[in-house]
Amino acid sequence: MTTTADDRWLADARARAASGSWERDTEAIFADLRRHAAQQPRLDPQSPCPYCPDHPEMSVFRRFELQTIDPLRFCSRCYGFWAVGDSLARGVADPGAGHPALEQAMAPRRCRACHGRLKPDDTCRSCGKSLPALNCPDCGKPMERFQRNGVVLDQCAPCRGTWFDIGEIVAVYQLVPHQGLAASTVDEHATDDEPPAWAIALNVISRMVFPFL
Repeated sequence: MTTTADDRWLADARARAASGSWERDTEAIFADLRRHAAQQPRLDPQSPCPYCPDHPEMSVFRRFELQTIDPLRFCSRCYGFWAVGDSLARGVADPGAGHPALEQAMAPRRCRACHGRLKPDDTCRSCGKSLPALNCPDCGKPMERFQRNGVVLDQCAPCRGTWFDIGEIVAVYQLVPHQGLAASTVDEHATDDEPPAWAIALNVISRMVFPFL
């Protein structure tokens, strides 16, 4: 009969109770946490942007409701996203959250040498050079390209990471731009000859107050 994790936990708890305490040793708890953390994939804090020429350090995309083991990172300069591990397992952004990097449209694919337009085979129409592969921010090896929902993405299979150029994460996950309160409360069916809301309110108040004057 195979002993499950629950069985082991219960047996350990009973053993602690027999010795006079249900509480686990604090050092043992922290040792388990450190061991668990060591088994999880982690990004190098200096993860460089694979797209920008000078490869600036990427930032963590802050989320408060969509907590994951691996953080979602983005480049504040080119608005590209680097997703690794489970960073997109629960979605991209918190509900109702707005961010400039999530409000960008996809840019036309360009040659990284002369910024010319690319042919379907990823060669430049102007200089004829082939589009070089991007290097993985984690291991530095060239990433492979693949298509998802009609969008060409870069992926490092060993690191379980995917790079999204500007606007690509919006297109793949079909994100809707955040709408502010002012825009969401606009009456799209109102006409110019309708009185404004303040005029209607003033009219109602005057009718209520006039008999007492």
